[in-house]
Amino acid sequence: MTLPIHKEFLPELIGLVRGVRKRFNARAVALDMTYSRAQALLHIARSEGLTQAELADLLDISTPSMNRTLDHLEEQELIERRSCEADKRIRRLFLTPKARGQAEQVVGFTEDLRREVYRGISPEDLERTLDVIRRIQKNLDGME
Repeated sequence: MTLPIHKEFLPELIGLVRGVRKRFNARAVALDMTYSRAQALLHIARSEGLTQAELADLLDISTPSMNRTLDHLEEQELIERRSCEADKRIRRLFLTPKARGQAEQVVGFTEDLRREVYRGISPEDLERTLDVIRRIQKNLDGME
């Protein structure tokens, strides 16, 4: 038997994700960023030298989508793609000096967004919610 909460939970969760992305994108537009571009930039900042495939894996996006995102970041002169010496087919990703300041701005408005989103919610409530989300993810992973 399906309980009402079972019917409500996933649509609410999906709406939450859309709402966060919408607010993130509204703040990122001043930097000519989108959620996808900003996430890519932040991951590269944390782990310079990542391959394009590793970044696509981290962001859980397809290679064509990843390439479009990286093309745009490269056009903005925010990243460099460098061939790997061991295997010229592999391209590693690095920030440009220009990108470092932009990455800091993205981190800043992301922190502001988190503070606003979590306002009035206790760390304990967030821990419980995160635990449930991780268990749901584990169930989904087991379905593959």
